[in-house]
Amino acid sequence: MSDLHRRTFLAAAIASVVAGSASAGANPVPVIFDTDIGGDVDDTWAILQLLRRPELDLKLVSTEAGNALYRTRLTAKLLTLAGRSDVTIAMGQGPGDGKGPQDAWLGAYQMAEYAGPVRPDAAQAIVDTVMASPEPVTIIAVGPLTELAAALKLEPDLAKNARFVGMHGAVRVGYGGSSKVEPEYNVRVDPAALQTVFDADWISCSITPLDTCGLLYLEGEEMRRVRGSTDPFARAVIANSEAWLPNAPWMPKDFDLTQKSSTLFDNVAVVMACDESDLVMETLKLRVTPEGMTVIDEADGRPVRVASSWKDLAGFKAKLIADLTRHPDSSTAT
Repeated sequence: MSDLHRRTFLAAAIASVVAGSASAGANPVPVIFDTDIGGDVDDTWAILQLLRRPELDLKLVSTEAGNALYRTRLTAKLLTLAGRSDVTIAMGQGPGDGKGPQDAWLGAYQMAEYAGPVRPDAAQAIVDTVMASPEPVTIIAVGPLTELAAALKLEPDLAKNARFVGMHGAVRVGYGGSSKVEPEYNVRVDPAALQTVFDADWISCSITPLDTCGLLYLEGEEMRRVRGSTDPFARAVIANSEAWLPNAPWMPKDFDLTQKSSTLFDNVAVVMACDESDLVMETLKLRVTPEGMTVIDEADGRPVRVASSWKDLAGFKAKLIADLTRHPDSSTAT
């Protein structure tokens, strides 16, 4: 069996498992969340939704794109809020001053307050977590892939015990549903890293590009339901969004968080890891250009399962809202 046919066969097999996991009552799958949390606020929404999905068992958070102390503090405070100090946090490499757009929410929180394990070596932590797991690990990656690519170079065989689900690229649609396709941020930061990931021998390799993830946001009554909830997770995503917005220069100056969320790119990858039912999935042969484009290339591309369009965007939003508002705090007045 050729590499292409093998990977296509495995992709089809895993798709049937993912599509049926919610109804089959399967045991939760071990998860690594590889993230540049603290840049855009959608990573914060995504990790909290991940923690509410019973199908997913978070084992490790690895940070990408430098500024590791800030990203690790933010992750630690969110995990503490969730009562999940069992989760290991691993710090990526790269420069940073320890400050970021969500500092106002972080306040004086320090790493010494986190009761869980913290490692300084994200790439090695990814290798160790996957290779020690008796069952395949799902790697949900929602940032640039420098640390994951480094992990694959340290131990190429880790891919044989893992599924990759990423928020990366733009295939036929650009930012905001535009017909102009351009390099997506996570890819543009380190194009070679995504190509390294595509080339790896994963059990399955899937992405949500801008074609789908770039269309996810809450507005109107959807946003009011989250803002009006006393669930600590809902309170946290709103508070973090409000802390972040004044420090996000790419956002419109008149953007109104009472009416609309920012684009929640990363939440699509989180749910894809256990439920693809709201998405149209295609297997496409993709290649990454040096400029960070993800192009269809029948001759030289690698087969990747792509969430290319929506079947039920409204249904997906309803699940997101339900996940973040599931446990209202009865002691807190609305």
